[in-house]
Amino acid sequence: MVGIAFSLVLLSAVLHASWNFLTKRVSGNLSVLYIGMSAMCILLLPFVCLLWESDPLIPAAYPFILATGVVHALYFVVLSQAYRYGNISTVYPVARGFGVIGTAMIAVIVLRESVTILGLCGIASTGLGILIIGTSVAKRDESIRGLWFAIAVGFTMIGYSIIDKAAMAVINPIIYIFFIFLLSMILLTPYMVISRRQELALAWKKHKRYGIVIGLGATAGYLLILFVFRTAQVSYVVAVREFSVVLGSLLGVIYLRESLSAKKLIGILMVVAGLIMVRIA
Repeated sequence: MVGIAFSLVLLSAVLHASWNFLTKRVSGNLSVLYIGMSAMCILLLPFVCLLWESDPLIPAAYPFILATGVVHALYFVVLSQAYRYGNISTVYPVARGFGVIGTAMIAVIVLRESVTILGLCGIASTGLGILIIGTSVAKRDESIRGLWFAIAVGFTMIGYSIIDKAAMAVINPIIYIFFIFLLSMILLTPYMVISRRQELALAWKKHKRYGIVIGLGATAGYLLILFVFRTAQVSYVVAVREFSVVLGSLLGVIYLRESLSAKKLIGILMVVAGLIMVRIA
């Protein structure tokens, strides 16, 4: 990976860790995430209108938009549940760990991407380190529900990572992410209106700033990744992005007073080692 791409992925990691931390601060409130999606649709709409004339959607883009919209709607639901029951130092590493390992394997098998030995070692070290971080905390007094929902988040990440990589060949990233949020919001609206109307009203009254900041962080970080997907292999991009796990773990330890065991520290060091190997590869 070239230096610029590597730097953009690391910046995306900082943004991703930050908005996940805020999501945990509101205990995974799905209404807050819904507010963030709605706000980003409004924010991105003018840019989509400007780009549409020169870069409109083509029929080949429709399946990607539909698929990623469905997967992302599911992603936001299971993510909210994961942070409702689990700590960020468990949910975040386990979800990202399953995501990086699964995405790398599918990228090699389905997308026929080639991975060097050093790159493969880096991906393996990153994934194993993330799993060590997660299991070291999961054995404590946390709810097992958080761990299972984190695994579910990882599976949705595998799905949208592969879809996004393929979609970047035919869709402008800004238009693509607009439709991700729009379709996810449309799919979730019946549930939010029928089952979570009071929660949504309360979230707007008390936590709308959280929702907007979460939406901005998710949008900016995701756009960076989508642009990098156009020039770099998906298996490497997803692995380097896992630097966010180090940040997320530290935020949990420092601000949420979550424990930092020796096993968890080993996992963090393995993530860093994996990032270095991927950078060299």
